[in-house]
Amino acid sequence: MPIVVTSTARPTTALDIIKRSMRLLGVYSIGETPSADESADALFALNAMVDSWANENLFIYAKTLNAITLTANVGSYTVGPSGSTITGRPLEVSDASYITYQSVDYPLSIATLNDYNSIPVKTIAGIPNVLYVLPNMPNVTVQLWPVPSSTMTLNLWSNKALQSFTGLTDVVTLPPGYERALAYCLAQEIGPEFDVAVSPDITKKAMQARKVIKRTN
Repeated sequence: MPIVVTSTARPTTALDIIKRSMRLLGVYSIGETPSADESADALFALNAMVDSWANENLFIYAKTLNAITLTANVGSYTVGPSGSTITGRPLEVSDASYITYQSVDYPLSIATLNDYNSIPVKTIAGIPNVLYVLPNMPNVTVQLWPVPSSTMTLNLWSNKALQSFTGLTDVVTLPPGYERALAYCLAQEIGPEFDVAVSPDITKKAMQARKVIKRTN
């Protein structure tokens, strides 16, 4: 299970990573923006790299938020690539998740299997304050208690393997160190496409950034 540190994490986009990689290569200066064709090519390279990294024990993670509409008297929901909520499969659900009902936010505690099994009556309705996650494949099942008594929203924070960016402005929140690794490694990937020799310093820092992530995880 990866160690996730959120205190210094910040949102970023594919374009942010691409522009930093190009600056590292000396292709662009601060304030400049790549052309549409260059951005598309770099995005393709970024996604190909992320897809390749997924074969290395899924060591890239992102903290994401899914807002799930809850139905009255329904306490079980599937989340994942083919679930009732279509998204990347959560690797770990955070206790930062919460319920929103009538514009008020209510915290949730994450229950273990033993905790959930110890609840004597699981059909009581109300505002959920307990969340149990069953890590099935390809989707996880989230079970709420009490079951929602009315329509409300589950704000589910979770760590996921970073999926391909569908657009340049896709926003993800990466744990510390991941943005640096993506930027330096992408510079290695796209250097030949821009006919730019990748410096030994970029190669060294890309290798160091990947090692730090793997050691942390």
